[in-house]
Formats: sequence, structure tokens, C-alpha cells
Amino acid sequence: MRAPCLLCTVLALACGAAAQAGWRAAAYLGGAVNHGSWLRVEQPARGTRFELRGVSYEGRSLEPPVYYGYRLGYFFGRFGVEAEFVHQKIYARAERVVEAQGTLHGAPVAGRLPMQQIVEQFSISHGLNLLLANVVWERPMGARSFLQLRFGAGPTIPHAESLLQGEGRQGYQLGRPAAQAAAGLEIRLWRALHLLGEYKFTHTRQRVKIAAGHAETLVRSHHGVFGVGLRF
Repeated sequence: MRAPCLLCTVLALACGAAAQAGWRAAAYLGGAVNHGSWLRVEQPARGTRFELRGVSYEGRSLEPPVYYGYRLGYFFGRFGVEAEFVHQKIYARAERVVEAQGTLHGAPVAGRLPMQQIVEQFSISHGLNLLLANVVWERPMGARSFLQLRFGAGPTIPHAESLLQGEGRQGYQLGRPAAQAAAGLEIRLWRALHLLGEYKFTHTRQRVKIAAGHAETLVRSHHGVFGVGLRF
């Protein structure tokens, strides 16, 4: 009797995994809080190369264009693969005091000073625009809810805006890679419709073009998102 029972158990598990297989789509809103960071600026032809430490970045997630994201994936039972887009923003608090070290137009610059004294504006306000490929693991937490863990990485398409010493530049660029780790919960509301909530941590080191040079910064962010998903 044990062999038939074991066979039934295996078949039941297989059927359960098969029932979970299929396409998933989700869309969400939310917000991000960013760690303090540094900003390095280089304009070789102008003898400018300095670093600012203690730069504060705010997200302004509720200001247009708002923070949002969406994803599409396919699950093979408990494991899945996804493509995900995250529209996140950062704005340097230029009025705050930072620690400067380096040269500005060939002259040394050092010490604590308001950031806007040498960098009037630095932001990526039309999005870091993270394009991520994720792997996902899911576990049922009862009849209507599911725990999900996801890890992803991919390119970015930042829209950077900068103003240094009265010279501005803005536009979309091909950015450096980003990575994320996330944990979330999905709850079935009605048929294929699910409610989702998720925490994300993202990491990217961006290098963007500015007037006559480039700027580089580290962006580490904590995200909270909520939205809806479909399983079909």
C-alpha cells in the first residue's frame, strides 16, 4: 500500500505545480528612500575633478512623473522568470552642506561648503529607469496568499539633469547596470486578480554625462510598492 500512496503523493505535487504554472503580470505604485552618497565630477578640459561626500538624495516619488513599475513573467510551478521596469527618481539636496575635495577650474577646493556653491543641480528626475531580468521563488501561505522572493539585474536608461557653474545638460543616456533583491506578498482578491505589496532594495553606480565631462554617484535605495497582479 505504501508504493501506491507514494505515487499518489508525487502525482498530487506534480499537479499542484502544474496548476501554478502560467503567465503573470503586475503593475504598481510606491516610493523609494535613498541612502546618502557621494558625487564625483570630472571635466578634464577645464581642470575640474572633485568629489563631494555626504550628498543627500530625495525621491519625490509622489511628484509627477510619479514612481511606478510593472512586470511580466512566466512561472514554472514555484519558480519563475520576469522582465521588470522600475521608474525611480533621485534629486540631490543641493542646499545642504557637503565635504568637498579636489580641483575646480584648476584651483584646489576642499572643506565643507553648500553643494550648490559648485553644483547648482544634479538629478535623475525622469527616472533611473531600471530594466531588470528577475528570477522569482514563490511559496503558498494559505489558500489565497503567496510569499515571493525575487532577485534581478539589468541595464538602466537614466534621464539626468545637471547644472554646474551655470552650464546645464539633460537627456536620456545609457546607464550602468542595476541590481535588486525583493520580498513581497500577493493575496488573491477575485479569480485571477491579486493584490500585491513588496519591499525592494536596489543598487546601482551611475555615470552620466554633464557639460564638458561626466558625473558619477552610487544610488542605494529602499522601495515600498503596492499594486495589482494578474495570473493567466
